[in-house]
Amino acid sequence: MAESLAAAWKIRKNIQGGLTEEGIDLNLSLETVPKPMPGEGQVLVQIHAATLNYRDLLILTSDPRYASGSPVEGLVPLSDGAGVVIEVNSKSSRWRPGDKVINATNSTWKADQTAATFNNKVGGGSGDMDGVLQQYPVFDEDALAPMPSDLNFEEAASLSGPYVTAWNTLFGGPQSLKKGDVVVIQGTGGVSIAVLQIAAAVGAVTIAFSTSEDKLDLLRELGATHVFNYKNNLNWSKDVLKVTEGRGADHVVDVVGAATIAESLRALRQDGLVSAIGFLSGSEKHDLIPDLVFGAKTIRGLMFGSLGMFQEMSAFVEKNNIKPPVAEVFEWKDAKKACKALFRQGFVGKVAIKVAQD
Repeated sequence: MAESLAAAWKIRKNIQGGLTEEGIDLNLSLETVPKPMPGEGQVLVQIHAATLNYRDLLILTSDPRYASGSPVEGLVPLSDGAGVVIEVNSKSSRWRPGDKVINATNSTWKADQTAATFNNKVGGGSGDMDGVLQQYPVFDEDALAPMPSDLNFEEAASLSGPYVTAWNTLFGGPQSLKKGDVVVIQGTGGVSIAVLQIAAAVGAVTIAFSTSEDKLDLLRELGATHVFNYKNNLNWSKDVLKVTEGRGADHVVDVVGAATIAESLRALRQDGLVSAIGFLSGSEKHDLIPDLVFGAKTIRGLMFGSLGMFQEMSAFVEKNNIKPPVAEVFEWKDAKKACKALFRQGFVGKVAIKVAQD
């Protein structure tokens, strides 16, 4: 019997050490691979769409900013996808062929584990864990969630990484978000948009910042209560303090890193929380101790979320009719163009790749 074949994009480490368009071109290779078979307790899925996160570009080019290290040769990239169940190898599984599903970015953080007991650097499309830029991946059955019924595949594929990270940000830390809380959101990246949409659905007061007037309009459409342009405003904490009448925000979501962390603390109320989830800026030195000690403030670093959070997020998105914005959709053969589009940025919403061929 002839072996069934499928297609997958793979990482070939021809150029390493930094994110460039040349690195994207030379490191991404479309190849023919054996169609896998699910083992016990596993599910074979036909991926219909995959979406890009900035981490995917860093991994693809072995950029040192991504702390998990260089991927193995031949790794399938990208962590976030949506598709249809093809085969189930478990008599007790909740899944059946034909079910529409999304996959968890990090399947190592089980629902009953604390954050201290899993590998935070592991995720699909990194290290030696294949991702979803392939036609037929296999998943453990607990690493899938139902695809929200009112989303298309491209929208649903946007959920796994950014929206689980946002859920962990808002509900997984020492101060769970509640109606009326003030949340500050930086920029218009995937996690920032996810935080904005979830916080708005809860009834929080959301203060969103961007460097573009056009993007500010879209932030309003997505539910932002207040919007500010901070392109030439390094002291944007003053805007937050003005809106909150000097009190400060309950929660600041910092997606930039060293360049903004001190300002994020200044925008925070006493005993407030900064969630540090980004590292886009270079390294800078700040004396944060006075704000942390005298303001009783907390900085919490995080990535992804548990499989329990993954299920909760999916149900919340379904219940609240949240639709992730998708900026552009590329065909399967144009995966390199999709990566370059994300690298150039300048848009709001996810970059998606159609995987299943009509």
